[in-house]
Amino acid sequence: MAKKALLQGSVGDYWIRGTIWELGSFAYRAYVHLIPTVARSTLHRWVLSADGMSVKEVLGATKARVRSTVGTSVNTLEIVRSALSPQPSSEHLTPLRRRVPRRYPPPTD
Repeated sequence: MAKKALLQGSVGDYWIRGTIWELGSFAYRAYVHLIPTVARSTLHRWVLSADGMSVKEVLGATKARVRSTVGTSVNTLEIVRSALSPQPSSEHLTPLRRRVPRRYPPPTD
């Protein structure tokens, strides 16, 4: 399984956070968490999954699954970051985050 993208959105009194995974053979699955936005809420946390043969199909299936669970249509659901997008190179990082070669103690006889 390879991570393809990160999801975020909102529906009613919930935030949506999740990930789309590639299962192989061009099949995809989304796992999403529904997190209550109200601090002291009696609302439950939900973990849902939806399958599809394309990323677009998985997004549609996820919206339908969330809508049937919460009872309200999804306000927003978007891909935040694709797992295939290039990561920032080390030359753009601050000096504290640059990778430093490990120092080994001097050999002793």
